[in-house]
Amino acid sequence: MFEVARDQAAGLRRLFRPQQPRLLPLGCTTGDAADRAGVEAMARALARAGRRPLLVDLLGGAARRDDDTSFAHIDAGALLPEGAGVRELARFVASLTQPGDDGRGAFDVALVAADPLRLADLTAGVAERIVLVARTRGDGLARTYSQIKAMHLAHGFRAYCALFFDAGSRAAALASHRRLADTAARFLGAAIEFGGTREAIDAERFADEALRWSQPIVARPRAATH
Repeated sequence: MFEVARDQAAGLRRLFRPQQPRLLPLGCTTGDAADRAGVEAMARALARAGRRPLLVDLLGGAARRDDDTSFAHIDAGALLPEGAGVRELARFVASLTQPGDDGRGAFDVALVAADPLRLADLTAGVAERIVLVARTRGDGLARTYSQIKAMHLAHGFRAYCALFFDAGSRAAALASHRRLADTAARFLGAAIEFGGTREAIDAERFADEALRWSQPIVARPRAATH
């Protein structure tokens, strides 16, 4: 009888425990205004789908418009300085997850936007996949490949998803993805999923895709794979 009561109590604690927030790591290969606009559009798409997104901004530069209240935003450059790692990120996120009056956490998805290598330093051992905001024009593909190589050498990352916000069409984005994915697979053994174009963010299914690319934020990371 007492065992049954204990099992029921444990079940109730799990039921009412605040949900672990999820991490969506966004590697911004250029870090300019277009990258910022893209990650903010992702946050708005998640908000439209009923999620409570928080954009952890490590890009610096101009902040979000004050009248945009669809998602929470924090300029975390001073709070997560160069050299910070996954433990610092987990503690930082935990400090922001106090539940509200409804018992839910203040947010349920943390979009961490940063330079790809800095992002890898912060999420190694926790992130299973890095989402890259990539470019197709100019030296965009070469830049993205060099950043993938740096993350691979530093932390052993092998799984990525690439979104191409400057592509003129889906066909152009697919062609760029194929070149990038084939090169990364051949020389690094890395897999790069096609995430779509800027227009994909407006599709109803985008939030589901973004959540599939995310993973729970845990305070005690597993060892990185090399």
